[in-house]
Amino acid sequence: MKRFILSVLVLTAVSCLTYGANLTISIKGIRSSKGKILIMIKPVGKDATYQNMKEITNDSCNFVFKDIEDGTYKLSAFHDENGNYNIDKDEKGIPTEGFVLKTITVSNSKNSSSEAIKLKLFYPLTIK
Repeated sequence: MKRFILSVLVLTAVSCLTYGANLTISIKGIRSSKGKILIMIKPVGKDATYQNMKEITNDSCNFVFKDIEDGTYKLSAFHDENGNYNIDKDEKGIPTEGFVLKTITVSNSKNSSSEAIKLKLFYPLTIK
């Protein structure tokens, strides 16, 4: 009987563990290889954030975030062309570096251990 109760407890504990999947984010259409891409994802309603920064390869950049749980996330990324770790803006407050803001939903199905998201940076027109 003790063995049965112990088996049930172990099985219950193991089934309660949640494993997240890998989230791959591909950013394409980067206008130059100068600088880096900075990215952040934040679960809606939670304080945690996931951040990363990478060099640009050709006109793209790929990020992999491991063990991301199901949920809704706010994603922001920008092309830090001058290396100051800030998104630069003009005198009107309009960003001068490429960026993307998006709300994403991660849904880890039992058949998949990863999810992929493809994005393109928006570069505002500068009128002089």
